[in-house]
Order: sequence, then structure tokens, then C-alpha cells
Amino acid sequence: MSKITKIGEQKNRQSIYVDDNFVCFLQSFTIFKHKLFVGKEITLQELEQIQFESEKDYAFDLALKHISKYTKTEKGLKDYLILKGFLPELCDVVIEKVKEYGYISDKRYAENFVETNKHRFGKNRLKQTLLQKGVSKNLVDCLNFETNEQDLLEIAQKYMKNKESTFQNKQKCAKFLLSRGFEWNEISKTLNKLNFKEIEDEDWQ
Repeated sequence: MSKITKIGEQKNRQSIYVDDNFVCFLQSFTIFKHKLFVGKEITLQELEQIQFESEKDYAFDLALKHISKYTKTEKGLKDYLILKGFLPELCDVVIEKVKEYGYISDKRYAENFVETNKHRFGKNRLKQTLLQKGVSKNLVDCLNFETNEQDLLEIAQKYMKNKESTFQNKQKCAKFLLSRGFEWNEISKTLNKLNFKEIEDEDWQ
């Protein structure tokens, strides 16, 4: 049986020494909860379990504070916790707990993201961004990415503002809309509504 030989004061957590060797950091509340004190006999297995519970509670509190300021996907929250030094396995446990409380939802995040950004970006750009944020392909494929024709027309008109209606500018506008994630059939239909020079329109076809 090992023995706690020192509990060192730290800024946010306290360092635990067993048999004069540093073992881990614990929250002050955890030390109080488990009645840990210098001289107490304890196995390393018991201490590892206490540490896991302490880190889980600490990570959970950090996760709640973070998502209260920033909307995150599961992947985004896990990346944040890993950057804070928590093990991936512990992060998974914390995220499951956060999900159980309904504090994060990839489905809700994805729906809000599309609703907020579909007036500026097309289906391809939105899908790519969501996948990069860790939203599953199955979930992304179930979302409604329908483009409002008026929104797309206004984006094209804004791009063409103060530009001549030349074939070259029409090409540039098309490339710009493609970079925004809109599909070619949508772009072609929209550009046909703009007043480009007719002779150059023959080349466009």
C-alpha cells in the first residue's frame, strides 16, 4: 500500500505526491470529496480512478464555459479539449455527457449553419464546410441546401456592380459564384438574367 506524502498548492489544482513521487493533479473539491490527506494510504489504481473523475469534472466545466460562448460541433469541442491537454478518451466521455444534457447537437448546429449562410454560399461550399467541422456525411446529405434564386441574383449583381458587361467579366462572375459553392446550372440561369453584351453571349454558349 502506498502513502500520500505531499499535497502541493497550485493555482487551479493541487499536486499529489505518493511515496515522495509526483503522481497527478487534482481539484481541491476532489481532494475534499475523497478525504485525501498527507499520510493517507492509497493504491495507485484508486488514485488513477479519482484523477479520472477529477479531470472529467474539470473538462466538463471547461466544455460548458466554452460552448456558452461559441457554438461547436462535437469535433470542434473535442479539438478544444485536446488543446487544453485532456486525453482523447476522456474528451469522448465528456462530450457524451454534454450531448446527454442537450448542450450540443451536430444536427442542430448543421441546420442553423445552413439557415444562416445559405443566402451567401451555395450547396457545395456549405457541405464542404460542415464536413470539415466534423458533421457526418449522412447528416449533411439530409439537409436542405436549396438556393433562393433572388439571393443568388443579388450576389451576382453585387459582384458586377461598376463592372462592364463583357464576356470576360461574365466568366469572372461565374468563377466567383462557383467559388462560393453554387452549382453550374444555378449560375448559368442567373447570369442569363443579367444584361451582358449579346455578341459575347454567343461565345458563352
